[in-house]
Amino acid sequence: MKQRVFTGFIFTLIILAFVVPGFFSSYFVVALMLLVLGFSLFEIRKAFLAKDLKLSDAGIIIGSGTAILPLALHYFVESPYVIFALFAIVLLMVALTVTILVPVIKEDSQAVVQGVSSAAVSIYLAFPIASALVMVLSVHKGYFFFVLGLFSPWVSDVFAYFVGVLFGKHKIVPHISPKKTWEGCIGGAVFSALLVSLYSVFILLPTLDTKLGFIPYVIASAATGLLLSVFSQLGDWFASALKRWVGIKDFGDILPGHGGVLDRFDSAFFTLPIALIFSLILT
Repeated sequence: MKQRVFTGFIFTLIILAFVVPGFFSSYFVVALMLLVLGFSLFEIRKAFLAKDLKLSDAGIIIGSGTAILPLALHYFVESPYVIFALFAIVLLMVALTVTILVPVIKEDSQAVVQGVSSAAVSIYLAFPIASALVMVLSVHKGYFFFVLGLFSPWVSDVFAYFVGVLFGKHKIVPHISPKKTWEGCIGGAVFSALLVSLYSVFILLPTLDTKLGFIPYVIASAATGLLLSVFSQLGDWFASALKRWVGIKDFGDILPGHGGVLDRFDSAFFTLPIALIFSLILT
């Protein structure tokens, strides 16, 4: 227990070391997301090997690499070299398609599973990372929405845990997450809606030029808080189901007591796209 708390404390400090200066320079957030992508790519590849299923290395590397497309477009869109950036994007997409399709068109079923799994893993990793990059690079005051998407799952999990411990009696999916209860799920969602509403009113609203009235704004914020909590738990269940399928407890062991990097970001991978949608609605 002490090791878990100590690791969690150090992990939080490391994350804050990127997120806090990210307010002044988006490069820190970009660096954090690329590190998360790299570690997650390594851990999920290793997880599939536990199932004797080797992913297409080229496929998942190229596929996950599509996450940096917002980065390329951001820095080249107003540059005379934008044509080269667009050409590189086309080449990347062609390479991804070919890499995924080549094993699929082979006759043995294992190759088909490999190709489809590689494509799914690429989407799973690339979509949330790309969402984070779009927020901090292209959305007005996107940094605040990124913070919301990154930290809301951990806040929701804390409240869901305590409500579940105090009042939890009815299991949701015991074969996937034995400790998750409906009471904890609802408690986490309610507190998430409340905290996101407070964050939106006192942190976001003063920085935004939104066209929504105050009441619709609060309603949208509360609804987003509920969605963030729901998708946070969906992300956790998805990762838990994947780990049970391949027969492992954690994706890694770099964080003693917590598992791997992907174990800490599995929920955020589902909430970052929701935060992006919320940012686009408000701005």
